[in-house]
Amino acid sequence: MSASTISVPDAASSSVTGRIRSPRIPARLLLLLPAIIYLAVLTQAPFILTLWYSVHKWILDQPDLGRPWVGIENFKYAITQDTVFQQAVLTTLIITVLIIAVSLLLGLGFALLLNRKFFGRGVVRALMIAPFFVMPTVNAVVWKNFFLDPIIGLFDWLLTSLHLARVDFLTSYPKLSIVAIASWQWTPFMMLILLAGLQGMSEEVREAARIDGAAGWAEFRHITLPLLARYIELCILLGTIYVLNLFGEIRVATQGGPGTESTTVPYYVYQTIHDYNDVGSAAALGVLAVVFASLIAAGLLRLLVRTFREGQA
Repeated sequence: MSASTISVPDAASSSVTGRIRSPRIPARLLLLLPAIIYLAVLTQAPFILTLWYSVHKWILDQPDLGRPWVGIENFKYAITQDTVFQQAVLTTLIITVLIIAVSLLLGLGFALLLNRKFFGRGVVRALMIAPFFVMPTVNAVVWKNFFLDPIIGLFDWLLTSLHLARVDFLTSYPKLSIVAIASWQWTPFMMLILLAGLQGMSEEVREAARIDGAAGWAEFRHITLPLLARYIELCILLGTIYVLNLFGEIRVATQGGPGTESTTVPYYVYQTIHDYNDVGSAAALGVLAVVFASLIAAGLLRLLVRTFREGQA
């Protein structure tokens, strides 16, 4: 009798077991599904279309050529033969490193100043943050016309006041001019992150350092700077991701010139489609730019994650 009971399972228990084992999508995932699908379509559909264009030869002002399949020829030409693209990659790296370095140093200096208590500190903080909210094109127009113009610019007025020769900064020093324009806008961003790190520091640690004789530069070097390491790396990561896509300042201030002196990868992609009407080459350059930026961001992100793990250990 016991054997028959074991060999014939109860119908109710079988149905319950079936319900438990059947896969079921969580309700929270169902609620998020429309947003996930919308985000995937919005971000990945254009990239997939760009990949399709990148393996075809399509020149808008030559419709008789059609859109023949060329495979990886567009990528091969960009990597091995397109000297302008190769120079644009180097220019992009140089400008990005200089902008991050200048804005990080200035942001650190301003953060240290604004971390002190003084009358009107809130107003000063608001004024210091303001440049970050200015549109890049507006920022470039202001710098181009009011600061760097060789005739009416403020810098040339200072030079002539000192009986020095006028300098056309945008023509003679295009990379440094772009660095100055972009650094003015990105310094407040760095300052905000570093200021948050400074305000999160324990005063007990700094008090103990002062008791042990650390003051001034010694305190900054051995206490403040190590505690800010993770925030500095965060500044570098986020700043690099955004600055690699720098476009508005170059388009307004130098148009990639003189020649190709200040042409970066994003601006060269724009130039390829806008000036040469070459959709296939522009798409291939765009894909390479995405891969290029993703590799740099992935390396920086891995470094940041490792630093946070070491800090928690």
